[in-house]
Amino acid sequence: MAVPRSRRLRLLDSLRQTLSELLHTRVRGAARRTGSGVPCDTSTIYTLAASEAPDLLDQLLLVHQRASEERGEAVAPRPPADLDDGERQRMLSAVRATVRESGARFST
Repeated sequence: MAVPRSRRLRLLDSLRQTLSELLHTRVRGAARRTGSGVPCDTSTIYTLAASEAPDLLDQLLLVHQRASEERGEAVAPRPPADLDDGERQRMLSAVRATVRESGARFST
């Protein structure tokens, strides 16, 4: 049986889902404007997000950090803006995996 999530964690998960959708919409729009295909891999998405919507990317990564803290996971004590590109890209990959997982959980 799953452990019930706190109200705060449900709010953070919902916010993470919304910010992820907004970021991916901006990235798809940027890809269309440049004439390239819709990016599927995290590296390309990160590169476009960092150039097209850096503030939105930072917000998404910060919400992901807060949700991880709420779950009791160890989190880097630095804000996402202070992380290097590799760390930020790994965090975006974790966000994408979490959002996909929660989307699959809600659709079943």
